[in-house]
Amino acid sequence: MKQTIVLAALLGGAHLVTGQNNPYQIADSVKQHLDQSLALLRQHALQRDQVDWAQLQAAVYEKARGAQSVQATLPVYPYLFEQLRDSHGWFSYKGRSYGWSPARAPYTNAAVKAALKQKPGVRVRVLDGRYGYVRVPSMQIRSLEDVQRQAQALRDSLCRVQPRRLRGWIIDLRLNDGGAMHPMLAGLAPLIGDGLLGGFVDPSGKPTEQWRLRGGDLYVDTMRFSRLGPATCPMPRKPQPVAVLLSGRTASAGEVVAISLKGRPGTRFFGEPSYGATTANEGFELSAQSGLSIATQREIDRTGTLYQEQVLPDEPIDGGDNFIDLNQDAKVRAALQWLRKAKVRPSRPKA
Repeated sequence: MKQTIVLAALLGGAHLVTGQNNPYQIADSVKQHLDQSLALLRQHALQRDQVDWAQLQAAVYEKARGAQSVQATLPVYPYLFEQLRDSHGWFSYKGRSYGWSPARAPYTNAAVKAALKQKPGVRVRVLDGRYGYVRVPSMQIRSLEDVQRQAQALRDSLCRVQPRRLRGWIIDLRLNDGGAMHPMLAGLAPLIGDGLLGGFVDPSGKPTEQWRLRGGDLYVDTMRFSRLGPATCPMPRKPQPVAVLLSGRTASAGEVVAISLKGRPGTRFFGEPSYGATTANEGFELSAQSGLSIATQREIDRTGTLYQEQVLPDEPIDGGDNFIDLNQDAKVRAALQWLRKAKVRPSRPKA
């Protein structure tokens, strides 16, 4: 997921209606806050053209009837996101988030749910004596310094297993439920390889941004997000096969990492379909205590394939996860079986 912060104040008086008459008896400041929210959603939401805005505005005012505080309008926001079919966005107020989730079948993978409760970190191992394993969890950032620090820590973890001697890798994204894509991709750069990884497109399908690795560092268009350079430890001279593990809790930035590996030569996906939060969000500040995060773009991989919802595995495997003993993990074992025979057919990376 990417985020951009924009002050709603820049919208000035971009209200959807004039505020002379207020039959809904909403406090002026509260109504202004609602109008700013509606204006931002109308301008930026992915599904903005699928909504009758006059009807939606009237419904929002009715739901907020008599509201004298922003607190009183909180039930409006899940309704707004539902009408826009935005299950990735949210309204934040005083440190809490209010969004909408579509009805889903209950997620039944107890091993994944239990492991996520433990707040897992990066884990690197050597399996079968010649294959690397790296677990990439959720990563949160507040600054470019955070990107650099976390990406470097991930790189350092890879170096501890002497990667030049290994013949392939398992990248485990099963416990990656989001955060920021930047330190994950920058840290994994020696395994992924330079070149175009993916991009964002607007609702019409027009490309808006691309992300790529260049010289071991991550760029989104021309903005450089890391300054690590090539690997600081010896790496294999040729690209190696990579197996990617997914779960139904691989989400958001975790899905960006998965998408970044789609289309890579010598790469295969194992496990469950991902969660399905494959949109890019932009953040908009409404006040010192409130803001909107809106899904504004969809994601494509290096081949141009558009991801409307989930990232799918090449080899579906339900259950059998064992995060304590990887040798007994069904998905790890399937990945190892493939890695023993896998080869990478080189392709010229896009600049």
